[in-house]
Amino acid sequence: MNPTIRSAALEDEVESRQSAPIPTRTLLWRIELCVFAVVITLLNLPLLTAGFASNFVFEPTAVSAGEWWRVITHLFVHVSLYHALLNASVFFLLYTELRNNARCERFAFLLAAGAGSLLVSLWAAPMIQTRGLCGLSGIAHGLATVSALETMRGAKNRTLWWLGLASLLLVVSKSLIEGVTGRIAFESLHFGQLGYPIAVCHAGGVLGALLAWLGFGARRVQRREK
Repeated sequence: MNPTIRSAALEDEVESRQSAPIPTRTLLWRIELCVFAVVITLLNLPLLTAGFASNFVFEPTAVSAGEWWRVITHLFVHVSLYHALLNASVFFLLYTELRNNARCERFAFLLAAGAGSLLVSLWAAPMIQTRGLCGLSGIAHGLATVSALETMRGAKNRTLWWLGLASLLLVVSKSLIEGVTGRIAFESLHFGQLGYPIAVCHAGGVLGALLAWLGFGARRVQRREK
């Protein structure tokens, strides 16, 4: 082929790709991530002025008084910029790992991890009555659990399967130790920038996400048997 013609053909191909509409699934995925980013940013804006969005933290007495929004918003509120950046970075990294899962599955894992984190904290950590609860760390531990399980389920070789298992054992054992001791791992490395963490919320996030994953797994088995 003539080099000039070939060059023109390549330019046309590049232009057609650039002008091609974004697939609906990709567009919705980007919107999904943007919504989370906006929510996290807005609820943590007070941190820029040394403030703290205390009106959105989960506090049992406030929720009982009718401030129901705290049940949802507490998941995205943080006590310092370090806390927010740490949790948000891990959250987006792990949530992106679930991009190929159905949207309903992603939301179910997120909600289950958040609910598990809150319920286990209410049951096992009396300090929540006075300190409240906030942060994405419970959800992050839940998503780490799901990511490890999905890695094992879709592994193309034994190396990848063992890697998924190692990740699963790491996050589960970490959460159990934190739940028993009441202290988060490597707490001293955070230089007091995490406030007064309720360590057992991590185990709750793991438990909630694990139950949701098992539920979807059972549905997959039922579909294959039909």
